[in-house]
Amino acid sequence: MKLNLQISGVLAAGLLLAACQEEEPNHTVQYFLDNPSERKEMLAKCEVTDDAISDANCLNANAAALSVAREERRQRQKDAVQSLYGDGS
Repeated sequence: MKLNLQISGVLAAGLLLAACQEEEPNHTVQYFLDNPSERKEMLAKCEVTDDAISDANCLNANAAALSVAREERRQRQKDAVQSLYGDGS
């Protein structure tokens, strides 16, 4: 009986501590697009975080990074075409 009481106390203390832990708010993909320094910081954090694949901020920061990379690639292609063929007018 005393063991059950001790286990219950430890579990209650653990739950109390877990509830007190401050969680980082989830940010949208648009937030990470608008805040490149935050995106870079989050991506660095996600590289070393266990279970980052299921963290919303990691997913959104990664999606924003992919979107930026895709847009930069499109711009480079557009610039290359313009340098070869002019502006088309």
